Amino acid sequence: MTITSSPGKLDGRVAVITGGSSGLGRAGAFRFAAEGAKVMIGALQPAQGAGVVKEITASGGEAVYLDTDVRHPAEVEALVAAAEDRWGQVNVLYASAGVQPTGTAPDTSEDDYQLAIDTNLGGCFRLAKYGIPALARSGGGSVILTASELGLVGAAESAAYCASKGGVVNLTRALAIDSAALGIRVNGLCPGPIDTPMLRGWYETSDDPAAFERRQVEPVLLKRHGQPEEIAEAALFLASDASSFMTGAMLTVDGGATSWYGL
Repeated sequence: MTITSSPGKLDGRVAVITGGSSGLGRAGAFRFAAEGAKVMIGALQPAQGAGVVKEITASGGEAVYLDTDVRHPAEVEALVAAAEDRWGQVNVLYASAGVQPTGTAPDTSEDDYQLAIDTNLGGCFRLAKYGIPALARSGGGSVILTASELGLVGAAESAAYCASKGGVVNLTRALAIDSAALGIRVNGLCPGPIDTPMLRGWYETSDDPAAFERRQVEPVLLKRHGQPEEIAEAALFLASDASSFMTGAMLTVDGGATSWYGL
């Protein structure tokens, strides 16, 4: 990654990213920094988070990592406050922390269900709860909530995950309604199967990971996994002025998987 020396699409802005040490959030942190943003990264992987910060800093950008469990309101509040205290403003919120438990409803434990809801849906809610006032103090901004193609359609043995991501889709709409008068846009990002550690971990829960992987890619019209950098480009679009007339929308980046019946 190279930090641009000319004005970028997020030049002078401050972005708070949850889940920014790995997968989609990591790619987003690099991309935002390359476009001039100062990045506050919240996650639960100190070594990996430090690595992201080191790489961004070495390339001429600015980033800070803070241990953050999005299930805990005080930690999300502290993450937003740390960004505002350090840089004087917050302009972009990108909720990217997530988990992917598997199982039908009868097979899903209460703990796994609660983990999915508290992390995937609750993490988005808390970043909005504590971040939107900071955006308002800065004169407005953009909120990006990571949903999923599985927030738009169902999938086998994914009851808790689908429930949590479906909630993110409608939370996005509700937040957009409440925030428009504040100059704040709220949009949802719905990735398809993206080659991340979380997705690979999901495949490994199967008795036959290779066959499971093939089944997940089969509905994708482009016949491949997406890459984290492709989602980062979509997140950049939503964070920047390029999407200035979008709010309450779902941007689906799934290689066409949800566009057909598979016939």
